[in-house]
Amino acid sequence: MQALIIFSGEELGNLEPCGCYEGQIGGISRRHTFINSFVKQKNIILPVSLGDLSKGYGRQEEIKTEILGRAMQEMGYVLHSLGEKDVETGPQLLSYLSQVNNTTFLASNVKIIAPFPMKVHQYVLKEYSHSEYSFKIAFLSILSKSFSSASIANYVNIYEPVQALKPLIKRLHDKVNIIVLLSHTPKEESIEIAKFFPEIDLIITGHDIEDPQDSIIYVNNIPIVSPGKGGKYIGIARYSIQRNATKRMSVDIIPLDRKYKDSEKMKLLLEEYQRMLKEEDLLSKVSQVSLPDGLAYAGSSACGICHKMIYDHWSKTAHGVSYETLVYSGHQYDPECIKCHTTGYGYVSGFLNYEENQNLINVGCESCHGAGSFHIRNVNETSYSLTDENICETCHDSEHSPGFERNEYWRRIVHPEETLTNLPKVMK
Repeated sequence: MQALIIFSGEELGNLEPCGCYEGQIGGISRRHTFINSFVKQKNIILPVSLGDLSKGYGRQEEIKTEILGRAMQEMGYVLHSLGEKDVETGPQLLSYLSQVNNTTFLASNVKIIAPFPMKVHQYVLKEYSHSEYSFKIAFLSILSKSFSSASIANYVNIYEPVQALKPLIKRLHDKVNIIVLLSHTPKEESIEIAKFFPEIDLIITGHDIEDPQDSIIYVNNIPIVSPGKGGKYIGIARYSIQRNATKRMSVDIIPLDRKYKDSEKMKLLLEEYQRMLKEEDLLSKVSQVSLPDGLAYAGSSACGICHKMIYDHWSKTAHGVSYETLVYSGHQYDPECIKCHTTGYGYVSGFLNYEENQNLINVGCESCHGAGSFHIRNVNETSYSLTDENICETCHDSEHSPGFERNEYWRRIVHPEETLTNLPKVMK
């Protein structure tokens, strides 16, 4: 018999790979498939979450947190350790999740002071009995005091981790086979905790660890391991359970790549997420920033009146059909996706929704060259259209386009050369 502790954390709102490039990893659909691959085996499966379901504030992050809570319930998670971003979402949302999704919140050194029905456990104890053995495992959790902020000070107390853990570990040490600590702290703090508490058997830790596979270390023979961030990896610690002893077999971090097929249940949940974004019309509720000097977006078709050769070429590039890729994947109502697949989203006169701004779909001329209203009124002003690779990196960042290389990408979209002979008369 084995006990499998499966752990994730720091999803930061990443429900699925965005699909911007080949080879992306992660997502709740693949995670569900991974966990289900062990369910049919006659083992103890204990999925746990390190914390930080969302990455910030706002209605979209609240919806993501709800969806992730429902996903974890479907996957059989036994607990969720509170991270600082979970706490920042506010006690109302946490209370809602604890009731609707029956989420068990764990935080050994955190106390939430709020008039909402919600319980945060200092520890979670699981016991399994068999004719040949009895197995008990205790989960503890800490949140680093360094993550405290003014925004949560009114309703959250974070206590010194070592002092909070001392009485709990003393109480549990002789009563359980394994003690697992979910340490929502920088890795350095977890190392110090391992030195102080040799009674701990496993520490799941990490904050902003990009490559968790290379970050596993051992202190006092205690594995200190992170699931990374963004939901790209899943961790698994295997223990063999025998009549007289429980022994650690292995600790691994596994990338959720294409070999794990998408779970049908999670695909339905992700479709529901997109429906919620559409029904609440989050696209149209974005805050719009004013452009300088009274500028406004005109749309690529306006540019095409004079720059027909360039317009015709652009319309056949990936930029020219970028909105269609969202429609094909069902993400055309997702504010996080739309900003890099339309023109001017988030700015006054920029894209707001398809019904009102069909002229601003796709990554248009003004996405790179700036709002064109002044240029249209002053066609002989030559300073317009200057741009550089910093504009490209607004969307082609390390998360969505890690292989971005400006010269190579420019080759794919380079404009045909215009001359005075092929320009319309209005431009001559």
